Amino acid sequence: MCVETRNEGGTASTPQSDLRAKTNEGFNTVSPPAWASGAIILMVIGSFYATFYITPLAFVEGEKSKMGGYAGAVEVMEAGGKTLYILAAIPFFLLMILMEMVISVVSNLQCVGGRYSFDDAWSSLAAGITQQMCSSLVKVPLKLGILPYSYIHYTFSVPNGLNLPVDSVGVWVGCALVVDLCYYWLHRKSHEWLFLWAGHGVHHSSEYFNLSTALRQSWLQVLAAPFFYLPMALFFPPALYFGLDQANIVYQFWVHTCLVRRLGPLEWVLMTPSHHRVHHDRRLHKNFGGFLIIWDRMFGSFVDESEGVRGLERLGDSSAPQEEVLLFGILPKVGTWTEAVTQTQLYAPVVKAVKSGAGLTGILKACYVGPGFTTAGAPRSLVPPSASAQRIRKVSPLPPAARSYVLAQFVMVVLVGFAVLISATAPYALRLFTGATVLYSLYCQGVLLDGEGRKGLHWEGARALLLSLLLLLLLLL
Repeated sequence: MCVETRNEGGTASTPQSDLRAKTNEGFNTVSPPAWASGAIILMVIGSFYATFYITPLAFVEGEKSKMGGYAGAVEVMEAGGKTLYILAAIPFFLLMILMEMVISVVSNLQCVGGRYSFDDAWSSLAAGITQQMCSSLVKVPLKLGILPYSYIHYTFSVPNGLNLPVDSVGVWVGCALVVDLCYYWLHRKSHEWLFLWAGHGVHHSSEYFNLSTALRQSWLQVLAAPFFYLPMALFFPPALYFGLDQANIVYQFWVHTCLVRRLGPLEWVLMTPSHHRVHHDRRLHKNFGGFLIIWDRMFGSFVDESEGVRGLERLGDSSAPQEEVLLFGILPKVGTWTEAVTQTQLYAPVVKAVKSGAGLTGILKACYVGPGFTTAGAPRSLVPPSASAQRIRKVSPLPPAARSYVLAQFVMVVLVGFAVLISATAPYALRLFTGATVLYSLYCQGVLLDGEGRKGLHWEGARALLLSLLLLLLLLL
């Protein structure tokens, strides 16, 4: 049997037995204490319950309900409103990230990728803020996420009596299943097609795997994703699709952790941290489900983490440190911390094709063929990496004092950004200007983290001067 495995240099096909013989593992599988895994699971369950209960009460587009949970959501949807589960979950996301940081330290989590570094956590959160600004200030005002869907639903579904009621538990279950199926194909094609991977790859660019990685999102994908859900419009009302699509995304937050290992029989059905760790291996491109793993089992894109663990256990040394059998991140090294805001690096093959005069066929191929084009549906084996594999390839050279400054600025940006998200009734021009200021501030912080000396100081100085002048102008007015 041959196994294709990718490394930083490209792709190599080697007989599986020979490859394992050549790798000097030098580490054991990760085994956090049971209390740490239990703490994460209890925290997730409590946070998710609170999110789904309070959303109809406070986080809706339209008239709020006086009831929480399912009953309140139905009332909001029947009145034509939308439940904003993601917005309601953001404070819980940040709280869980802080708690995971503490738990990983107290439990002495040994794997490098499962821990936290300031610069990587900053880049993940910065990418998430960039995505939310794009969604709130571009996607929502232009109704890109709901207008095409609503047109199909009210033009073809309602006149023909195909529309389903929102007050049925069975309809909710059916809609949740179809949402996840559509997400599976969106996710899979986002690895197979480069013009989608160029956006989605931002989520994979972290070489760590923790809860902050879940927030590392793409502004491009948030614009392209709605088109994969349009077939649902023939049956499911827009408000129900919108709400359960958001609920699906909220679920995916918790599977980004190394503190939870295997979950017994649930591994057969649900997308779990174990399955999603495989998905984030830079060599594989597998396991694309949202909250269910059954689609991957059905469509030939499933790889089990336990396969790599078994290989490691056969060769491991009981006295060696613990480490993941996976290499997180993407094959090309991220060049700059500002990539969290600009998100343009993965378009390089298209730019190269254009500059080289590859012609229309070459350019289209560069846009179409992504890193998972041939691997997503092909048989793959998870082979433990060599102990010498470079797991973390980018670290900010910024000294601690300067990082403290970036952290203080970042906290302010988070607060201002959240204010933009919840102030939907404020003048659009004010929200747009504030959102642009948030993104500019994040970009300046990225330049500082790159440690480029005078360049970073110039960018940050210009930002501070601009904000000071604007504040003075506001006071004079």
